[in-house]
Amino acid sequence: MAARTKTSAADKAEARRELAASLHTSITAKVAELTSSDTWRAYLAGYSAETCRRTKRCSAHSSPSSRHTGRC
Repeated sequence: MAARTKTSAADKAEARRELAASLHTSITAKVAELTSSDTWRAYLAGYSAETCRRTKRCSAHSSPSSRHTGRC
């Protein structure tokens, strides 16, 4: 039977901290990549227009031919 090595609580805590730091770095990079993309800007513009249309707070949506300026 092979001897099992015990991992101390401090070692486990350090491993969790390293994993958390790695995940934080990865997520931060992905969010930066997403928010700087044209796809994200298009999504936000569409969301803004749809929100204004639904709440009727924006006169730009009163006519189908109106174009939304994003300044509601």
